[in-house]
Amino acid sequence: MSGLRALPLVLIITTGSTSAFATSAFASGSDRPESARPSELRSSTKLTCFLIRPGDTAAGLAQRITGSRYNRHQVWFQIVDPSTASVIPKSRYDEIESGWHVCVATDMLKRGLAQPQYLPIATAGVAVAQTNGPQGMTGIRPIDLSILWWVTPLFVAVAGVGLAWAWRGLEVRRVRLEVMRGFGERFLREFERPLRRNATSPPVKTRVRFAPARLRVDIFIAPAGGRTYPNLVDHKRNIEYDVVRVMRLLKDASFVNGPLYAQGSWVVIPCRFETNRQQEGAS
Repeated sequence: MSGLRALPLVLIITTGSTSAFATSAFASGSDRPESARPSELRSSTKLTCFLIRPGDTAAGLAQRITGSRYNRHQVWFQIVDPSTASVIPKSRYDEIESGWHVCVATDMLKRGLAQPQYLPIATAGVAVAQTNGPQGMTGIRPIDLSILWWVTPLFVAVAGVGLAWAWRGLEVRRVRLEVMRGFGERFLREFERPLRRNATSPPVKTRVRFAPARLRVDIFIAPAGGRTYPNLVDHKRNIEYDVVRVMRLLKDASFVNGPLYAQGSWVVIPCRFETNRQQEGAS
């Protein structure tokens, strides 16, 4: 019996404690920010939204709904444009429009709110969030990092293919250049061999120009040491004969020479690298 008599006393004490907390935390007319309230929205937070009417201000709504006009700066106090489903930055709270919604964490509503003109229009879980940054900063939407799960492997695969392709291109160019250089050296050696008889100095001046991308080798030959040969104007037939002789001696079907032409004192012998003939010769 004594336990039953004590039960109402416990309920009164509990109710009184809850009322005292509610009165101290949500006293109407209080102009001090609530430092004890949460600073961020959680996934379990429930929001209650109200329709903004003509003449409403953010400070007035915060005072009327939460008990303090300073609560408009809290992260759980948000103004939303329902037509675009976007959160209005707190820096724009001085110019809010009727028809927008003000959404407040349900637990933060002013106790005893009973104004028919401000009835809730929706109650749901957290739909919008804002970083707990300085007052007036625009809300930043979180980045969905799940996209990295498929973007990263795709990027690595594409980069790997590109690297392999570039490496293959460099290797092909290196091999072509090596083959062209060997051909040019053999051509000049065979061309000079008959001219070196009884010669005490190089019989001709030579140089080679390579164009691996165009599969072309240009061999340049000019007179040296006071000699007149080769000269395309005076010795064209002799030079053409020597070119045919050298090509026959080299027996390299992968290179085909073109018509000779003059470039200053140089005689230019253009040769094209036929890769298909090289493959046929290798087979």
